Amino acid sequence: MSPFLSCEQSYAMLSDYADGLLGPWDAFRMKLHLLFCPDCRAILATLRALPYLLADLEEAPPDAGLAALEAAMARIGQPTARPWLATPVPEDVRTRLEPAPDPPLAILAAAHREVALARGPLPGPYHLPPAILAELPPESQWRWIEHPSGLRRAELLAGAGTGPRLLLEYAPPHARIRAHRHLGSESCLVLAGSLRDAGGLATAGDWLHHGPGSVHAPAAEAEACWCLIREEGTTEATGKLEWLRNLGATG
Repeated sequence: MSPFLSCEQSYAMLSDYADGLLGPWDAFRMKLHLLFCPDCRAILATLRALPYLLADLEEAPPDAGLAALEAAMARIGQPTARPWLATPVPEDVRTRLEPAPDPPLAILAAAHREVALARGPLPGPYHLPPAILAELPPESQWRWIEHPSGLRRAELLAGAGTGPRLLLEYAPPHARIRAHRHLGSESCLVLAGSLRDAGGLATAGDWLHHGPGSVHAPAAEAEACWCLIREEGTTEATGKLEWLRNLGATG
């Protein structure tokens, strides 16, 4: 079953979603749809405001009914805050979220919303939201690649060729990734721990983006770091004599 809902499908589920009655799978699909559909977010805001509208009408005296109605309707029209405002999705990534992101980017965006709402790392061995884990292949199918430094990376979803792929990465304390240049792009969501990258410090819920041509050398801080990464294209090492490493990688 596709994780993407049409607006028509979401209409039938919005009321139950607003009341918290959907199961984990349908709730995840609704969150994913609402992330990219302003029209359905507006309908959901209206549904959630109805109890306040009714309360205002019941409590107001007869001669104040119209004023109460206008005040309640004004609240319905107020925009609702989007979770990513506290931990922004980079502007050049937002354009890719509409109208239909690729599966790795859609899952990364949905995970970002959950981690940002939690305002801290989620429990569990990978710190991934349960709804996201349910969308991924079974853990027995994850293919881990381990480096002598202790870095581990698993490919969770793969596109054709160098197309978009979703990766889970673990970095032990103080681990450093060799400086490299992106020939494609990388979006990284910190799930737990802290990561120093591009001159700043990212913690759980932060989204980092590196476009084509960018060079960086991320490093974990004093605690282990877990990241969910959407990557496309290839990378090449930078620095002295790295041209030899790159030549070997393409040979």
